[in-house]
Amino acid sequence: MKRFGYILIILVFFGTITCDNDPFIDNHNTGPTTTGVLEVDFKLPYVPLPEKKIHRVDLSIARSADSLYKGLFISSANVSDSKSIYRFVLTPGSYYYQAAITCSCQADSCLWGGFPGGQWGKRWAIDQVNVLLGEVIRESPSFQ
Repeated sequence: MKRFGYILIILVFFGTITCDNDPFIDNHNTGPTTTGVLEVDFKLPYVPLPEKKIHRVDLSIARSADSLYKGLFISSANVSDSKSIYRFVLTPGSYYYQAAITCSCQADSCLWGGFPGGQWGKRWAIDQVNVLLGEVIRESPSFQ
């Protein structure tokens, strides 16, 4: 019976701990902020092809257009077909981002849908954005 009491106390103790509160993150920090947020709303563009055949494949951030071209990213998102909003916490300043989509249809459908090279060809959106101190900047890639 004594053992049952100890187990009950342990269960009550662990039951009061929630997953939302990370003990290593100070959620009540009232000090000055030193970052801004770039929020990318990575919506898939309209393409006259089956919706499930268009996929997000890249979302990367770089400090300059040259760094973006060379693949020297400061951050890249693990993109998914089921998620469209991505957030990057960055120091204030000017950044470039690129987003890419691809097509998995067979034959020439992707080519006629505007994907260079046909199946698995990529369409890109590249733009510049200014991140401001303490603000959330929202961008949406525009695919040409």
